[in-house]
Amino acid sequence: MVVGGWMDAQALVWFGIGGGAAIFACSLLFQRYVKKTAVAVQSRGAFTMFALLMFIFALGAVAAGFVAAAAA
Repeated sequence: MVVGGWMDAQALVWFGIGGGAAIFACSLLFQRYVKKTAVAVQSRGAFTMFALLMFIFALGAVAAGFVAAAAA
């Protein structure tokens, strides 16, 4: 089913997942390097590594969204 005449719901879901993952990764980096919460600082590199993995996941979800949009 095409939503808005150019993209189906599956592509919108993928873009939403990608955007959510990117926002979550930004919030992790914000907690670690700007807010400097105790848990984030004591985790050493865990917050940064997980944020980088979330960015990679977000890129993959956005790519899947483009593939789903092209298939519609």
